[in-house]
Amino acid sequence: MPLNIRLSYTFKFCIFLFYLIFPDAEIFASQTKPLTSISVSTTDSKLCLGETCTILLNTTETGVQYQLKNINTGSFVSNTITGNGSEANFNPITPSETTTYTVIATHIASSESVNLNANINIQVVPLPITSLDVIPTHNSLCVGESTSIRIADSETDVLYQIVGGANTNENTLLGNGSTLLIENFEPFRSATYHVSAIKEGCETKVALTKNFLLDVRLPPETQLHIYSDKRAICEGEEVQLSLSPSDPEADYQLLDNATRIGKAITGNGGYIDFNLIKPSATTTYSVNAKGHFCIDPIKVDFTFKVDVHLPANPNKNLVSNKTEVCQGESLIIGVEDSQEEVIYQLHDGTKFLDAQIIGNGEEANFPEIYPEKDAYYFVYARDMVCPDKLRLNDQIHPRLIKTREFPIDNFATPGEICLGEMVDIELPLTENQVTYHLYDKNISVDHITSNGGPIVFENLLADIDSRYKILIDNCVDEVIAAEPKLEIHSTPHVHITTNDEVNGSDGKVDILVNGGVAPYTYIFENYKTIVSDENLIELNEMKAGNYKLAVVDANSCKSTDVGDDFTIEFNNPKNYEVNGVLTPNGDGRNDTWSISYNPEWDAPEVRVFNIYGQKVFHAHGYQNDWKGTFNGSKLPNGSYFYLIKFNRKNVAPIKGILSILGD
Repeated sequence: MPLNIRLSYTFKFCIFLFYLIFPDAEIFASQTKPLTSISVSTTDSKLCLGETCTILLNTTETGVQYQLKNINTGSFVSNTITGNGSEANFNPITPSETTTYTVIATHIASSESVNLNANINIQVVPLPITSLDVIPTHNSLCVGESTSIRIADSETDVLYQIVGGANTNENTLLGNGSTLLIENFEPFRSATYHVSAIKEGCETKVALTKNFLLDVRLPPETQLHIYSDKRAICEGEEVQLSLSPSDPEADYQLLDNATRIGKAITGNGGYIDFNLIKPSATTTYSVNAKGHFCIDPIKVDFTFKVDVHLPANPNKNLVSNKTEVCQGESLIIGVEDSQEEVIYQLHDGTKFLDAQIIGNGEEANFPEIYPEKDAYYFVYARDMVCPDKLRLNDQIHPRLIKTREFPIDNFATPGEICLGEMVDIELPLTENQVTYHLYDKNISVDHITSNGGPIVFENLLADIDSRYKILIDNCVDEVIAAEPKLEIHSTPHVHITTNDEVNGSDGKVDILVNGGVAPYTYIFENYKTIVSDENLIELNEMKAGNYKLAVVDANSCKSTDVGDDFTIEFNNPKNYEVNGVLTPNGDGRNDTWSISYNPEWDAPEVRVFNIYGQKVFHAHGYQNDWKGTFNGSKLPNGSYFYLIKFNRKNVAPIKGILSILGD
């Protein structure tokens, strides 16, 4: 009999004897079959090719062995686990394709095997295709320029990234199923680059097999200067522009705004000259520099402006501020729509006048002239750069009114007045049948037609800023016959504020003076007269009553003729008053600290503290006798805090600050 058959019979016989000896052993018999409900899980149900995962059992049975089986191939993978009543893991596996796994449990004693109920399906994602074609838009470029990378036949679930050199592009781009363009890649230096690819959700990166070389060069220097033999030219002249220092590996293009001028010139390490140009208008020229390995040209930092000056235009109209002018009166002649940077000079028919003006694009006026004789006026013009001087076609011929026979003379008037006083202005010499017009700040005041004798403008009330002048009305423009020199002094204005003290015996008055000139004389009716340089005075201990005050300043100007009324009245609403100052210097004023209160009250309790909160004085029934001492010594000057309590129901404790000021 074969050995395995004999062993089987022997095992069954042993089982038979076991049941005879232990009739209650049916429970043991039921446990010879492994449990199939054990939970099976995996760390990753989706892997990229080459990645690993682990399959886990949430528990195991003692006496049972567990094996992991690939259902697709029928082969066992990983290690065999012997159950011990706790959870267990199979060794990590690396599937090469999508696979379903099952776990087979075998009872060691009975050799009975079962499949656990749960199968594990692990999806394996293939790696990206690495044979794609990679093409840069530009293989040669300068530092700071960018290129684009084309990836042919990109996969839709793959992320692509440029790698290499000293600066890996941190951005990734998802494939689109066709040609993928990675734009604005800016390499830092020359290097061989490649593209890495990774499937979405995977960790394994692969490099595309095709690399690409980018040749990165330094850009041309831009701190270059543009030179010329001249900056300002006349219309039709030529100018030569040059550049230095030039780079032999760069081409330079001269530009008029965005328009190219001539052909680009290759640098030679020194000066390069552009072709002669003949600008028709003022233009600022610039230069583009393009390295032989650069993609785009860059601007040279410096530009050059060429000012083109046109000959003066003779067809400009002349204008004047009047068609008639009195002899010796001012006349202003100007050029209408003058040209900028054109010099104009006035000619009176016999000679050039000294003044020259420069056009400003608008009306340009010559300085005032004072015609003494009849004349025709012409203007000559020349550009500041172009030397040709041209006479304008227009001319000016004003009608001259002779006024020299008028005996214009100074007037007589008081030299000084106070504001508010009346004044007369006299013109002692006048011309018969000439009208003299008085103005104050260009405002008409009065006019008188002379009969050949003196004229007087009477009872004039001047302002502080009055400016008088007398004009001859017969002239087109104003001719000043006289200009009075009148000094007008401001009048002091008084503002009075009255106050009263607690005890109703020392009225206070604050007097503020605005205007006038110090010193001030304060003249009181029913009181004394005070002379002071101050415009603010404070008076104390005034008795109740009615007062009048007039202030006279240094110019003898009075605030009022009759005086300003004010009244001292005492209306004392308080029942107490605390002196905030103590000056124990023996001068008889504020030598002791005084507290005034209703005489029907009892003396208060007083406490005084320094700024640190220390008590420096305390008295019950204070008698206004404290001289600012502590332990027999004077307290230092400074601020102190007091607390005063009256034995009155309706009077709250009084808090405040006391200033001690000694010698």
